[in-house]
Amino acid sequence: MSSVAPTRDVFQLLSALVAKIEQREARMQAVFDQRLQGLQDEVGRLQQRVNGIVDGAQARITEEAREALRPVAAEYGHAVSAVSGQLKGAGRMVWSWFAVAGATLLVAALAGWAVLGYYQRELTQARDELERYENAVPVVRAFYNSDAVLCEERLCVNVDSKSPARGERGRYRPVLPRSAQEAAAR
Repeated sequence: MSSVAPTRDVFQLLSALVAKIEQREARMQAVFDQRLQGLQDEVGRLQQRVNGIVDGAQARITEEAREALRPVAAEYGHAVSAVSGQLKGAGRMVWSWFAVAGATLLVAALAGWAVLGYYQRELTQARDELERYENAVPVVRAFYNSDAVLCEERLCVNVDSKSPARGERGRYRPVLPRSAQEAAAR
C-alpha cells in the first residue's frame, strides 16, 4: 500500500511534465507557424520580384530564404532535443521507482516468510508440549484414583496385598483404590 502513493506521485509528475512539454511545443509551433507565415509572405513578395529579375537572381533569392529559415529550424531542433532528453530522464526515474517498489515487495515477502517460519516453529513446540501433557493425563488419573500420597519426594501407597504380583519378577502390586470419602475431600 505504501508504494502506491510514490507511484501515483511519479505518474502525476510525469503527467505534469508531459503537459508542460505539450504547452512548450504548442508555443514553439505557434512561433514557428508565425515565422513561417512571415517567411511565406516574404517569399511571395520575393517571387514577384523574381519574375522581373534576370535568370541568375532566382538562385540568390532561394539562398536568402534558406538563411531566413535556418534559425527557426535550428531552434526547433534544439527544443526537440531538450524535450527528448527530459523524457529519457523521466523514463529512467519511473524505472527506478518500479525497481524500488519491486525491492520493497521482495523484502516484505521475505519478512513475511520469516515470520511464518517462526510461528510454525512455535506451533510445533506448543503441539509437542500439548502431547506431553496429554500423555501425562492417564498417570494423573491413576494417581488420583489410587490410595496414594506424597511423602517428601516419593509416593506412599496403600498396596492391595490380595492382588496378584505383576511386572518384572513379580515385584509390583496394584494400589488400593481411593475411598469415596477421600475422593470427595480432594
